[in-house]
Amino acid sequence: MTRGLPRTLSRGAAREAGLAPPKAGLAASTSGQGGSFRTVFSLNAMQVPVTDALAYASHKLFDFLGGKVRIKGGTARLQFAVLTTRASTVNDNAALTWSLGSAAASSAALAGTMVNVLASTGRTLDGAGAALSTASTADVAAALTLDGTVTPADLYLNLAVAAGTDIDADGMLAVTGTITLLWENWGDNA
Repeated sequence: MTRGLPRTLSRGAAREAGLAPPKAGLAASTSGQGGSFRTVFSLNAMQVPVTDALAYASHKLFDFLGGKVRIKGGTARLQFAVLTTRASTVNDNAALTWSLGSAAASSAALAGTMVNVLASTGRTLDGAGAALSTASTADVAAALTLDGTVTPADLYLNLAVAAGTDIDADGMLAVTGTITLLWENWGDNA
């Protein structure tokens, strides 16, 4: 990163906005000031384990600082790979549903706060072996305010595999792509 004012502003935005928890394959870059931010999440083969018993999984992408967080919009372009043996874990052409939400997945039917940032998006895992699937794209559909005044809001990537025929045993998915969020922190009224 360059030295001087751009680096200072970038560090200031990161301190004022929140942070991405450490995870191999996940990087977050936040820019902005005065409560208005743009956060770009870069995922590079970020591994997410999926158990056969649950057929859903989550990974926390971001911890917002306390206050009301207004999600104004954004885009996502993700690709998925199965790192475990497909014939005995997450099968060829498995049906996958993914979303962004303020809560971690708690069932294979992604709904409510599991999909309140980016609606549930379906795709087929069409890559062969550990190859990436074709890209799946989605937009943040409507503006949303998350109340992080008591407990700071979080952002999760939620995944669900159709139960039964699409997953036979615990497996490992790798997620690659970019998520861009435009958002504001309106502060805490407490």
